[in-house]
Amino acid sequence: MMTKPRLLLLNPPGKSVYLRDYFCSKVSQADYVNHPVDLVCLSGYLVDSYDLSVIDAIVERLTVRRCLDRVRQLRPDIIVGLIGSVSYPEDVAFYRQVADKVGARIILIGDILIERRQERLQELPFVEAFLHDFASGDLLSYLRGDSRDTLRNITFRVNHGTQLAPIARQRSDTWNLPLPQHQLFMQKNYRYPFVRHRKFATILTEFGCPYSCTFCIMSTLGWKVRPIENLLPEFDLLKGLGVRELFFLDQTFGIQKERAHQLLHEMRRRDYDFGWVCFSRPDIVNETLLAEMKASGCHTIILGLESGNGDILDSVRKDYDIDEVKAGFRLCKEQGLRTVATVLLGLPAETETTFAQTMSLLEEVSPDFASFNVAVPRLGTPFRESVLELKLATRDHEIMDQSGREISLPTMALSREEISKLKKKAIHQFYFNSRYLRQSVRRLAAMEAGRTWDVLIHLRQGFGLLRNYFSI
Repeated sequence: MMTKPRLLLLNPPGKSVYLRDYFCSKVSQADYVNHPVDLVCLSGYLVDSYDLSVIDAIVERLTVRRCLDRVRQLRPDIIVGLIGSVSYPEDVAFYRQVADKVGARIILIGDILIERRQERLQELPFVEAFLHDFASGDLLSYLRGDSRDTLRNITFRVNHGTQLAPIARQRSDTWNLPLPQHQLFMQKNYRYPFVRHRKFATILTEFGCPYSCTFCIMSTLGWKVRPIENLLPEFDLLKGLGVRELFFLDQTFGIQKERAHQLLHEMRRRDYDFGWVCFSRPDIVNETLLAEMKASGCHTIILGLESGNGDILDSVRKDYDIDEVKAGFRLCKEQGLRTVATVLLGLPAETETTFAQTMSLLEEVSPDFASFNVAVPRLGTPFRESVLELKLATRDHEIMDQSGREISLPTMALSREEISKLKKKAIHQFYFNSRYLRQSVRRLAAMEAGRTWDVLIHLRQGFGLLRNYFSI
């Protein structure tokens, strides 16, 4: 039998807890690290042709030296690695060492590679190619030497030059994902603040997003949806692996109501008994959908609040209003679902007044948790073009840390320093008040026996939040 080539899926080391997957790199705000979904999906496409291994240096807390030693021990023929704008200088230095010491073919995927593809490849002479879509067989086609004229979503070297295969973004196209090899990721210490068991998996039932939020890279990726029959073997695999919790990384769970109801019905009928967490939007949830979600194991839903100012919501094309935000959070609470509000500070029209409106709305909808992010001009987004026109950034601007540890942009009225103070004020006002602290203590005390991991993850995330709070 012919030996398969060795292929390593790699998330490189870093000085901070970097999240680099799904074309949206950032620093983890509270020490959470979910499975790198790019590599999870690619494992399904590649497993039949390659002998796969995985190193996630972030979750395994590997130093550069230890990671290099691990890579050398595996002796891969090919490395498919993540790279991020948030960690670009570190990543480049690391991959250069890999090229010098290991000599494998290196193919990278990440947000920093979206623009200036040709220049980037020339900048990284030790890299063979860039991949721009992990939810397709494009990489496999490239590796097996298919006609270069038929390739899509790849930037690669040819005849001492660079070839930019077309970026093909499909919308509402059926996406059949080969079975991801979750077992390769199961022994690593992934953690997410809203899952209730140590043994969880990150999955995608949809790729990209059909909405047009200007600041979000997902609106630029197209939209592909997996049929229910394509999902069930993955659920079966995860059940067999002893997985207790799922983190749906879909951008908007339930957007196709009929499909969502069918999926939830199958989850109950097959008695998977997963607990789960998902993202959705306050304007698409309704009582029937939420009731079915809870009956199928959902316990936490993450909703975009973003801003308490309607004009700001309109400016970034959120396509919902303040009343719909209030209604969405209310419906979730009525169904007994925990809620997480995502908040985006520092958009161009942000002022002290709009910040106060956001905090007032946040207090009114009273979510269980809030995630405070800071606007960044992500490569390839309409928002990037708008801040360039406003002269809030320049074309070479590449500070993309939405955690706010380093503020990317001023607003029309506020400096970077003032935005940093507002981010810190928001965290203090929401989390470090006596009412919220009392609620948190009661919540932890009320957790039933057997949910020790749930307690530990909340304590760990709390300490992470404190650490990041004092680093702002």
